[in-house]
Amino acid sequence: MEELDAAGRLGVIEGAPKLNKSASARERVLGVASAAVLFAGVAAAGASDIPTVVGVLVLVAAVALMMAWYWFHLSATRRRPHTKTENAAVVFATMMLGAPGSKILWDDPASLGASLAAAALPTAGLLAYLVLRWRR
Repeated sequence: MEELDAAGRLGVIEGAPKLNKSASARERVLGVASAAVLFAGVAAAGASDIPTVVGVLVLVAAVALMMAWYWFHLSATRRRPHTKTENAAVVFATMMLGAPGSKILWDDPASLGASLAAAALPTAGLLAYLVLRWRR
């Protein structure tokens, strides 16, 4: 293989795909809607006296929602790789499901205010992850 001169190298660089495709308006709306559904679902489950099986399903759905966004961004074309901060944000969001999860799983409903505060933790983590992914 021949060694390229400076002009040839610049041509190769310019021909490389750009990894800066920004998020569409549809993706942003779906992300905010996902965060709202996560917040409402986890808060409602934490404040109500639901069976343990239903609580497990709520928490599994919450983790599935977060992982769906993560995998969507991994497989989206022309997107930059995840940064350490973005990975930390999604891990934080997933771990923070433990705050409302303790009330959901052990049939110990919390007050509405406590449920809203506990549900805000994983929701804030998910929103932080999405905003980090949407920045250029």
